[in-house]
Amino acid sequence: MTLIRLIIIPIAIALGLSACTWVRTEPGAEQVEQRAAGQVRGCERLGHTTTSVRDRVAAVQRRATRVEDELADLARNSAVEMGGNVIVPDGPVRDGQRRFAIYRCP
Repeated sequence: MTLIRLIIIPIAIALGLSACTWVRTEPGAEQVEQRAAGQVRGCERLGHTTTSVRDRVAAVQRRATRVEDELADLARNSAVEMGGNVIVPDGPVRDGQRRFAIYRCP
């Protein structure tokens, strides 16, 4: 029983936490689209944001898709604050961070 308490239970908790979503979207953020760089012709570039989330929890790597989704949600929140309605990833995810360009498109 001691082995279970000392090793297996903490690992199970860490794995369970690694699946959690930590980011909440602001009102209006669900309307912000994510597009590719070639899909923003005729749009006004408002600026950029760099978002970051934890990519590891208790030394356990979180799922890449979950991290990407949370980074995009944070970028959508920033777009709402800047008056934008489109985000475009500007590079890959590195160590739980990603940069996004923010646009206002018709």
